[in-house]
Amino acid sequence: MPICKKNLIFIGLVTAPLVSNSIYAAPPHYNNTGEVSSGLWDWENQGNVIGGGDGNSGELVLQGSASYNNPFFVGYNGGNGSLTIKDNAAFIGEITSFNVGTATSQITQSNETKGVLNLIGAGIGHINASVLKVGDTSVYDRYTQRDKSVTGILNILDGASVSVGPVSGSPGTSMGGILWAGSGNTANTGIINVSGKNSQLYIRNEIIESSPYVEDYIVDGNAYLGYLGDATVNISDGGSLITGRMIASFARSSDVIDNLTKTPTVNINVTGSGSKLGIQSLLALASSDAGSVYSIDFFAQTKGVGTAVLTVADGAEVYFEGKAYMDADGFDVLKSGLFLAGDTGTSATVNLNAGGTISISDSILSPTEDGIVAGDGTYDFNLNGGTLRVNSCEYCDDKLTTAVNMNVLSESFLEADADKQMMLNGNLVGEGGLVKTGEGSVIFSGENNYTGGTRVEAGELRANSTNAFVDNTTYTVNGGLLNLNHHDLIMSSLSGAGGVVDVTSADLTINQNNDSYFAGQFAGAGTIAKSGTAQLALSGDSRDYSGITTVYSGNLDSTNALGGQIIVKPDALLSAKGYLGETTATSGGSLLVGSLYHANQPSLSTLTIDGRFSNQGNTYIGRVNNSDGALVGNRLVVNGDYQGGGSLHFNTVAGDDNSVTDHMTIMGNTSGETSVYVTNVGGMGDYTEKGIELINVRGQSDGAFRQAGRITAGAYEYFLNRGNEEKGTDSNNWYLTNYRPNPIPTPSEPDPEPTIRPEAGGYIHNIASSNMLFVHRLHDRLGETYYTDALTGEEKVTSMWMRNVGGHTRSRDSSGQLKSQTNRYILHLGGDVAQWSNDGQDRWHIGVMGGYANSRSNTRSSITYYRADSSVDGYSLGGYGTWQQNEGENTGAYVDTWALYSWFDNQVQGQGLATESYKSKGITASIETGYTFKTGEYKDSKDETNEWFVQPQAQLVWMGIKADSFTEANGTRIHSKGAGNIQTRLGVRTFVKGHHQSDEGKGREFEPFVEANWIHNTKKFSTEMGNKRVTQAGTDNIAELKLGVEGQINPNFNLWGNVGVQVGDSGYSDAAFMLGIKYNFGQSSRK
Repeated sequence: MPICKKNLIFIGLVTAPLVSNSIYAAPPHYNNTGEVSSGLWDWENQGNVIGGGDGNSGELVLQGSASYNNPFFVGYNGGNGSLTIKDNAAFIGEITSFNVGTATSQITQSNETKGVLNLIGAGIGHINASVLKVGDTSVYDRYTQRDKSVTGILNILDGASVSVGPVSGSPGTSMGGILWAGSGNTANTGIINVSGKNSQLYIRNEIIESSPYVEDYIVDGNAYLGYLGDATVNISDGGSLITGRMIASFARSSDVIDNLTKTPTVNINVTGSGSKLGIQSLLALASSDAGSVYSIDFFAQTKGVGTAVLTVADGAEVYFEGKAYMDADGFDVLKSGLFLAGDTGTSATVNLNAGGTISISDSILSPTEDGIVAGDGTYDFNLNGGTLRVNSCEYCDDKLTTAVNMNVLSESFLEADADKQMMLNGNLVGEGGLVKTGEGSVIFSGENNYTGGTRVEAGELRANSTNAFVDNTTYTVNGGLLNLNHHDLIMSSLSGAGGVVDVTSADLTINQNNDSYFAGQFAGAGTIAKSGTAQLALSGDSRDYSGITTVYSGNLDSTNALGGQIIVKPDALLSAKGYLGETTATSGGSLLVGSLYHANQPSLSTLTIDGRFSNQGNTYIGRVNNSDGALVGNRLVVNGDYQGGGSLHFNTVAGDDNSVTDHMTIMGNTSGETSVYVTNVGGMGDYTEKGIELINVRGQSDGAFRQAGRITAGAYEYFLNRGNEEKGTDSNNWYLTNYRPNPIPTPSEPDPEPTIRPEAGGYIHNIASSNMLFVHRLHDRLGETYYTDALTGEEKVTSMWMRNVGGHTRSRDSSGQLKSQTNRYILHLGGDVAQWSNDGQDRWHIGVMGGYANSRSNTRSSITYYRADSSVDGYSLGGYGTWQQNEGENTGAYVDTWALYSWFDNQVQGQGLATESYKSKGITASIETGYTFKTGEYKDSKDETNEWFVQPQAQLVWMGIKADSFTEANGTRIHSKGAGNIQTRLGVRTFVKGHHQSDEGKGREFEPFVEANWIHNTKKFSTEMGNKRVTQAGTDNIAELKLGVEGQINPNFNLWGNVGVQVGDSGYSDAAFMLGIKYNFGQSSRK
């Protein structure tokens, strides 16, 4: 093992007087470098230097270990020295003073002084010194403004460690370890880099045993940064620096600083995951509150000078342990915590950036002392995504108190451990937000105005002043307690996954303009006002809340429990299931049983109102709109009295007595009058015996529930009736039935028939009209005197005809409850496209035709007096063919056929119901035959001869027009029936043919006629509404009488008209008027 004792090793020349027995590294014969690669070097001398003397330099790389107990210098008095210790090498022993870049006033230097100490890799304990100086001028030189700088750089890397603390024989062993960086002169700079996992700079404490004044106490290690000079400390990538006190950017109180060329600047950067700056008592940034500074050279009080910046980010932490410590004389307990800009003209900045944490533990030794203090200088405490935390507290009253103003630049975190308090008495401002974490309490007492919102994850966040909580910002409570503490607050929204909002003796306004969800609870006895247009959804159990909740606008949705008193104002909506306290829906306000927040996942809901329910607004027991498949069977239970004045809305699958329905139970008494609306949801209707119970009253039933609007299902009308013992129902309760309540039948009378809806008559009218509008006969279309022309073989041109029909029909349905009236109009036109004769006597016609028709109907119930209007509008296209025999004397047989395709738009509008629109289309076809007999001639009073004819007729019409099936708005399925009906007609027509003498030779003929028919239909037109069919009555067999005249004005022009009346059973009747014209193109003479 190599040993060096009292030998002079010169590494770098020395031009100034040397301290005796000093070692100067890098003598010329080592080419200014030196390396010890192995073995143990033992220096027992004092005042050893690497790179000492003006203009000299020296570099030493230590890869082995060295034993050394004396002061050591790297870069000294104008020299440039470098010492690298690596590869598990170590200094073994205790060094009283280790100096990296230092100078004294005893030597006048013409060059910069620079010392670099590199410690790389894990070692046994690289350096163990009592005092460590980095970029320092001896305090003897503290009044001199030196022109040449002194720079010290200390790199502790990759797991290396430096321990600074009391060693044997060191001065001031009762003061702990001391670090100086950038000290003694304004031109000096100290740079300390601690980087890498387990890399550490530890400035130790000294434990002093019992004295006459105290038992045991601890004397802090001290880090003095920027005493007149500049200093930078970078702790990164898992490195750590631990000290008792850290004083940054300062001077002695007695120093004259007015003529300084510059003031000190100190930057402390703690970045990277696992990086730590540990402060065991206080950190003073440009502050005079640091207390005393002790060194070999002086003991003095400090004052803040210059600028100090602390930045914490990216998973790093600055923590304060707050151990008790004492002045150098061992008597005075000093302050503890973080001190900022204590003196006028100073500047301090704390940047608590994303991922950075400042932890305060035991930082208050007295309840009157603040843990973070700002003085008379300028400061910024920037919360920019980091965490301010108060931890365990062994020597204090379990709280952090500060009046420092803080800038909230982005979402940042305030954390208090269990049973701890963080009291922020300063103002919090900025565009960022704050998040409360930890099980302890954070208390705001300042005039706060940060705008990024507030979030509580755990513990308590408490307001301790009027403007402590910021109005018109968002609040999120995922856990813990948001405690208004008797102070009013206006939130722009409330959300969160849990926790409690305590509104004791406070007014909370939630001005919700964006939908949000809050799963937590309300507590206390204050007031809550929900305003804004959006929805606030609540799912917490707040049944113990005893205040008043008022919904002024938008939707408050509660799916668990909300106690106290709830008031719903006009145009506001409270949707709820579970539990509510006493509730009032004011006029225009609405209560919905169920949740709108869970509208996409509907389920049956039960709401219990525990107390009085005053329903002056609108109460919906179930979803309002049934088009989205609403569930029926919701329940409203009132555990108190019910006062009416508003409306109730029920959904019911309307059928028989056992139908599923929404329901209300009132455990107390009822009063007032309530309008009841019932919406059928898919019910097909059925006969009710006792009825469907909607409202059950357990107390005194003095209230009146009045049906509002129609209740329809299938073909039936339903009615809201009070129960009746004769029907086996409780008179306290209210039921849906499909018969009128009065008169109540006696046991000897049959039960009343269910009431049929008038819309049934509308659907019947439409299907009947669609099939009947374009039905006609040969004479309706031909419209000419019989055989006006015995055709020869010459070529004929076509003809064109048109007829107009107006009619009125009266009918009833098969139940006898509905009466319908129909008015119709038909415009029918066509023309021959071909005419010919096979034998010169007969005549054949082929033509095309089309038309427009409409009908309007109204049906009225003789029981309810409700009305339904219906209409049909449509067109037809088709053709016809006719054969006429013409045996002579205008007699003979004929056969006529035609077919039409028709299409129609249909509407039915029930009174108080939605308009139903649908279509119908299909084919109608006819075959008709008859034979004309001449029965005789007679002369009238003017001796004019007239001929009398009789024409038996038979016609068969097939009606194939079908209507679309569809579902009404109330869920009733509609099927129109009757397509495929075969209508047969047997009749006789008698007419007289003749002309006046004045018309002789003019081709003018007139045929007045009378026609009688018997009409039979094989099918009845009807509608199937749900499972009930309603048919048109009185149309099986119909008698018809028709009077008219057909005339030929000239060989080219025919005119005809008639009036007909039909009569059937059950009040069926029809009256029609027709006027037709025909023009024969190219025909000029009469044969």
